Amino acid sequence: MRDRFRLLSTLSAIVLFLVLEAASILLVTHDGVVQRLRVMGALRSAQGWVWTQTSNLGSYFRLREENERLLAENIRLQQDLLRLQELMPIPEEDVLASDSVFTYIPARVVRNTFDGQHNFMLLDKGADEGVESGLGVITNQGVVGVVLATSSHYSYVRSFLNAGQNVSAKLSRQDIFGPLSWSGTFPDRAVLREIPVHVEPAIGDTVSTSGYSTLYPPDIPLGTVISFEFRQGSSQDVDIKLFEDFNSVYHVYVVKNAHGNEIEQLYEQVQ
Repeated sequence: MRDRFRLLSTLSAIVLFLVLEAASILLVTHDGVVQRLRVMGALRSAQGWVWTQTSNLGSYFRLREENERLLAENIRLQQDLLRLQELMPIPEEDVLASDSVFTYIPARVVRNTFDGQHNFMLLDKGADEGVESGLGVITNQGVVGVVLATSSHYSYVRSFLNAGQNVSAKLSRQDIFGPLSWSGTFPDRAVLREIPVHVEPAIGDTVSTSGYSTLYPPDIPLGTVISFEFRQGSSQDVDIKLFEDFNSVYHVYVVKNAHGNEIEQLYEQVQ
């Protein structure tokens, strides 16, 4: 009961304030033409500000809807491209390079870490949407991680920004591949290792996925060469500037390989 009286007292004070404020405005506007114009100008400015903020808020929500529409359209175009590739004749030597076995599940990042040595992401899609442990996660700018665990509606992803996390990558111009891993320092730096000494990478060369992994399709651009150095005379390390901005990654795709389990089972048979 006491809380109810306190609420009524507060509401009464607010109503009284508004009534007195309105009365003051009426008195001022009736007192003279100059005062009336000033008050009306102030009211119009306030009204314009409210309209502007309302318009900005509406634009924000429309922009979010537009992003969702573009994301869905991107997925549809990728699927159409895969179906077109299946209809086109593929030379026998290029069969393994076809990515027609890959499908994509769009998701959003709801949590992301990038300033430690063992970083992770949380996605808003889980088992109910077909996400499984062990699937790769990509964007249009590169590889971002691997799914470690799922719940019904969320997925826990080990970020590429992790010590010991490797991606099979290649120097696109020479088609020479090796393991690509995070440098462990800046979130936009990685190192492509085990490149033979006879290979001559050039500053600015593109690095992309090799296609030798069941996790990722081939030829996803990952970054560009910024430097390289020899290691004990037998190989060289190539420093890469990544395309992906891990500080602002938001829209991602979870990659499903229709033949992934079959290939992994075959590996297990011969080990």
